[in-house]
Amino acid sequence: MRKLLLTLTAAFGLIAAAPASAKTDSIDAIAQDYVSLALDAKKVDPDLISINSPALEQAVESKLPKPVPAAMVTRSGELIARLDALPKPQERLETMRLHSLRARLASLQAHLQVMSGAKLPIGEQVERFYGFKPDFRPLSAYDPALERLDKAIPGPGTLAERIAALKTAALVPPDKIEPVFNAALAECRRRTALHMKLRQPESVEVQFLHDQPAPAEDVYQGDGKSRARINLDSPVDVDRLLAAACHETYPGHHSHFVNIDDALVRSRGWHEFDVEIEDGPQFPVAESVAEYGVGLTFPVEERIAFERDVLYPLASLKMQNVDAWRAYISARPDVLGATATVARDYLSGAIDQATAHKLFIRYRLQTPTAAGQMLKMLDAFGSMVIASDFGWYVMDQSMQGKSVDEQWRLFRQIEREPMLLEDVAALR
Repeated sequence: MRKLLLTLTAAFGLIAAAPASAKTDSIDAIAQDYVSLALDAKKVDPDLISINSPALEQAVESKLPKPVPAAMVTRSGELIARLDALPKPQERLETMRLHSLRARLASLQAHLQVMSGAKLPIGEQVERFYGFKPDFRPLSAYDPALERLDKAIPGPGTLAERIAALKTAALVPPDKIEPVFNAALAECRRRTALHMKLRQPESVEVQFLHDQPAPAEDVYQGDGKSRARINLDSPVDVDRLLAAACHETYPGHHSHFVNIDDALVRSRGWHEFDVEIEDGPQFPVAESVAEYGVGLTFPVEERIAFERDVLYPLASLKMQNVDAWRAYISARPDVLGATATVARDYLSGAIDQATAHKLFIRYRLQTPTAAGQMLKMLDAFGSMVIASDFGWYVMDQSMQGKSVDEQWRLFRQIEREPMLLEDVAALR
């Protein structure tokens, strides 16, 4: 077993034989030790680290018994100190790599401290896990946007009831979810390929499953291959299914994973990108790409036309109230950040579940069923929901006022560089 581990890690250059001296230390050496530390952390908590390399998966299986988190906290601190002692890189991407690696080490250290019994307030947890300081805005800041939407969707009942009726009329029957999603995915891929060169070969395997913690997810397998999982237990309307297809595959998570793999791991040999902290500093950037990419790929009028003419017929439905859907889709960016505020208050205990449920219906524009699913995700994934909401918000702010061509150029750049959320914000 030990011989297998050493052979695998030597082949990938992933474990340094000994701590490097000040004269011989390098970011490559520290990155190797970070990967080794991340593999140890996965041995302690399999859900904390995802791996994009089959050889590394074997290395984890070959590792000795579980290490002690407290000892790994010390190791992570030593790696951060070594990284801080390096001379500042001259090349832009090398500088970004250094900042990215430091954020990953700080995130992993925070996770290990929590494993060792530390308690972090929600704001500090977000900052240390995801590498950005959250600026929570009061919910009252979103009321003007809701008032505008209220006027744009006339009819009986409250705004929440009208939105619920709109989405209920568009629910995809369970036996139609597969063909509707596959058609949406194909169109997402076709449109993405008009603006972004796709790796050859690359592929997405779609699985339609039950009893999943999230409505949808994408798991990168390495070598240009992803597995998209769609939860058949979650009621989903046509528009949400289209958004999920773009979010999880093209130009969202699958495209992002493939581009990072090609640009940073294969082209530059930066193997720290072979492992990901599930709720680490890359997460809000990945979510910003996945969510913003939906609207970039499908501008509102084209989105409505494709749903009305292709997806609704596949679902044996007819689109109702086009004007209301136009207003609803257009309003979503105006409430970005509200979810983070509600999630913070719920996770910190400032509000109870019933209050959070009502606030998600109002400020996330959700149906009661979807708000209930959001609470389940909060209970399962915690502050990841906050990081996701801020990721989309920062991307939206950075892209405002730019032409569509410029947005796609920046989007391609984000998908191929070792960006933190602060780097996305700097694109403003």
